[in-house]
Amino acid sequence: MTTKSAAPKSAAKKPAARKTAAPKAPAKKTAVRQAAPRKKPAPVDPQRARVDKIRAALDAKKGEAIAVLRIADVSSIADYLVLCTGLNNPHLRALADEVAKQLRLETPPVAAHRRAGGPESGWVVLDYLDVVVHLFTPQMRGYYALEQLWKDAPVVP
Repeated sequence: MTTKSAAPKSAAKKPAARKTAAPKAPAKKTAVRQAAPRKKPAPVDPQRARVDKIRAALDAKKGEAIAVLRIADVSSIADYLVLCTGLNNPHLRALADEVAKQLRLETPPVAAHRRAGGPESGWVVLDYLDVVVHLFTPQMRGYYALEQLWKDAPVVP
């Protein structure tokens, strides 16, 4: 005969069911924005910035045939030559004064190391050591033809 073994009553009790919270919906993941790879900023050439400022000043005063030549690889006298044509003597004076004014407004102010010629001569030279600015009347620019003299130097766009 088989007898059922009686288990103690305490063991027969089922453990109390744990109350579980309703399953939560998975948290929405915010889209992680992939940062674009950072480009290293182009090195700032202080002479090139000065050349751009000079070109803008000459253009603002209606200078004609503005040409910038990078002569650093061809000569040791300067890094850049800026050539510009003024229509007449008063125009040359206005161009030279505007370049000087704009560079004086820089921080720190920049003054020409040397200024040569004059509007009456038809040719004004502003020497900023690394950048030399030549301002001509049309006749003097054709006569001296500095673009031909420095034809080995690349033109800066």
